[in-house]
Amino acid sequence: MKRFAIILILSGACIDPYNPPEIGQGGAVLVIDGFINVQGESIITLSRSQSLSDNNSPQPETGAAVWVESETGTNIFLTESILGKYILPQQSFQESNYRLRIQTDNFNEYVSEYEAVKLSPKIDSVTWSLTSDLGVQINVSTHDFENREGYYRWVFDETWLYTSAFPSAYIYNYETKKIDLRPKNIWYCYRIDKNNNILIKSTTRSSDNVVTRFPLKKINQNSERMRYKYSILVTQYSITKEAFDYWKQLKKTTEEIGTLFGPLPSQLTGNFSSIQNPKELVIGFFSIGSVAENRIFIESKELVAAAQYDTPYRNCELFSLLLPDVPDDIGTLIVSDILSPNGPNIIGYTYAAEQCVDCRLTGGTLTKPDFWE
Repeated sequence: MKRFAIILILSGACIDPYNPPEIGQGGAVLVIDGFINVQGESIITLSRSQSLSDNNSPQPETGAAVWVESETGTNIFLTESILGKYILPQQSFQESNYRLRIQTDNFNEYVSEYEAVKLSPKIDSVTWSLTSDLGVQINVSTHDFENREGYYRWVFDETWLYTSAFPSAYIYNYETKKIDLRPKNIWYCYRIDKNNNILIKSTTRSSDNVVTRFPLKKINQNSERMRYKYSILVTQYSITKEAFDYWKQLKKTTEEIGTLFGPLPSQLTGNFSSIQNPKELVIGFFSIGSVAENRIFIESKELVAAAQYDTPYRNCELFSLLLPDVPDDIGTLIVSDILSPNGPNIIGYTYAAEQCVDCRLTGGTLTKPDFWE
């Protein structure tokens, strides 16, 4: 194992500057993030750490050769799909131990230690319950009676349905210079968020390899997630003790700082090293195995409705324009028509700021996920 200092910036954070000389002298450190799934697609992400004064996104490590190597010399290569992300479609893994090898575009090579293939047991259940303040607590349970001790890590993706402040019925037609009915509904969207917290648990202190109702997430009653319909996909990894210790130390570091996406000064034990320079700092831990997944849905009718939901649309207002005052480029701001009190004739339109009308502008998509019930 290798001990190294780490300073990784994925976004800004408010902490005192920490500038270990090793980082300053060594330049940007290679950061390796990913897991080889022996029963599905795998993604390995390569990037470079940043200085504390750099608030930009991490620099992806592009143009690298990345492959999985068995103890008998079998090589399985990944392909770079987008900048810094290397993909491996589902493969057949016949051996018990593998390592990850990386050659950057400047021909520097990095290699992990050999790791055993760890198969995850099934998830027994993902459950939810109302909290004392009428929020939602989500938990996961699992067990593995074939192994005396277990080390587990969980990640999850959240998906929820939400709406913009106002539905928009009309759109300005720039070709005909007229206002037409809107062909596409931009009022409701689906948003997907990936959890970034480190969720780990060991069963070494219990008599059985059982995890019961491990807390994954608490959602407040007034969260936008709970307004209509919500889904969570939980992915479970069975990991080695060494991997567990790595994630435990990373969790401790990030909790002390307050965010995973801030500068991370710490001492970590990873399983990667540089071939050319064994003293070079490398961040990451290679693991290989299977995963278990479980998805649940929660609908608003199962919950106690909040008096007001926390949405980005609290300051949205609806305005009115009579026909003579309607500009030629009102476009997506149109909400609905204003009818004459003396008949069905349209005498104007209501409108709002674009970000109050188009749900896509707050991070969602109009495309309904395939898994959505």
